[in-house]
Amino acid sequence: MQPALSVNIRELLSAKSESSSPVFIVIDGPAGAGKTTLAAEIIETIGLGEVIHCDDLYNGWDDALTPTLERTIREQIITPISDKAPIHYRKYDWVAGGYGQMISLGPTPLIILEGVGCALPSVTKLADLSIWMDIPFDLGLERVVKRDGAGIRKEMLVWIARQNEFFAENRNRENCAIHLPYGAPAQP
Repeated sequence: MQPALSVNIRELLSAKSESSSPVFIVIDGPAGAGKTTLAAEIIETIGLGEVIHCDDLYNGWDDALTPTLERTIREQIITPISDKAPIHYRKYDWVAGGYGQMISLGPTPLIILEGVGCALPSVTKLADLSIWMDIPFDLGLERVVKRDGAGIRKEMLVWIARQNEFFAENRNRENCAIHLPYGAPAQP
């Protein structure tokens, strides 16, 4: 994680320490950009917080990057944060093809929402920090295939076309305050 990013997050935590509202960070970017890795690095560096993965919120392949995503984020993540209430959501089971296990997050000073498509205008306007991560198309695809197996390549080609349309329509990159170009240092 870039040292300046770590300092920025620590400053946000300090500023909100008297509030019962958590610091809310959004990390978006194309598939394979390293969003999950960055979220984990932030949690490890800061030493506290919870990560919510959009992969757990999507309603399968065909209804992931649709208005359903914004509604799900609003109802299950944004509203509880705004109400200073616990967060509860059903985790999507990609093998079973439906929502399964209930996830409950208690009070925490830091919540990170990461995943393709999460930097929607309605989400970033409520976030304390929004980060966009770039990666070249081919490299992102290869990283996903390496991580998830060759059997996912065909589905990922469709996904990448959908993600690019979704990004163009919702201006996800432009909605983010910080842009991390591909190859930016990951460690302090």
